[in-house]
Amino acid sequence: MTFLFFLIRVLGYFLPKDLAELTTRGIARLFYYSVYRKGASNHFSNLKAVFGDEIEEKKLREISKRAEYNLAIALYEHSIMDRLNSRNYSKYLKAENIENLFQAYREGNGVVILSAHLGNYEWGAALMAFKGLPVAVISIEYKTEFIKRLYEVNRKKVGINVFYVRRSFSGPIRFLKRGGVLAIAADRKFGESNIPVELFNGKIEIPKGAFFLASRLNASIVPAFSLKEQDRLYHVYFEKPYKITRDQIEDGARRYAKILEKYIKRYPEQWLVFDKIWN
Repeated sequence: MTFLFFLIRVLGYFLPKDLAELTTRGIARLFYYSVYRKGASNHFSNLKAVFGDEIEEKKLREISKRAEYNLAIALYEHSIMDRLNSRNYSKYLKAENIENLFQAYREGNGVVILSAHLGNYEWGAALMAFKGLPVAVISIEYKTEFIKRLYEVNRKKVGINVFYVRRSFSGPIRFLKRGGVLAIAADRKFGESNIPVELFNGKIEIPKGAFFLASRLNASIVPAFSLKEQDRLYHVYFEKPYKITRDQIEDGARRYAKILEKYIKRYPEQWLVFDKIWN
């Protein structure tokens, strides 16, 4: 993955966007049939669990192949994220139902954004920053220093702060108490504390931390997803905010899972999960 990321980064730096995207898709095709065959197989299995016999296997494999292309494009787009700014972001991003976010933000208790590995959640976080909100993401620490530094630099250039998983909760707590907007891709577990939920009639585990913070700090939860539409813009969809108490953490997680199902069904080629999430 490091080599792929580096290669796409170089292309993104030297080539115009349309040509870079075309070349990136070609690289993704090569990797789909070679290095990442297991990931492609996992993605197809995930799609099969979602759709069952609703869609024939040939069509599912085409969807899976497009998802591999979209993953490569998402990596490329992250490499050029520093080109986004407050003057040009509307050429790439469009907010949908953003009043749901501002309604939660105005309460002053902080907002927990629950996104997913769907579309391009990094650019969705950038849109919130360009709208004038204090934004931070909870992220894993990448294995290679090159990728970690690149992500940090690009995020900070567009106004996104970063808190890393497996470090103290004190940073995110202070951030939310100051009324910040804290985003997490909550569809995959990445720590020891997780919540079992049902997704498409199968059990998966998702991170508990975001729900824990929301319940303890009276912060609103807003599910939000950044998906590319036919106009080639990322439309960032903000669902209605909701709150949970300390004894409603599992209910809050189940509510998020139901919303996530709707978006995965609608945008399966933009669902970028290449590990098996069901046993």
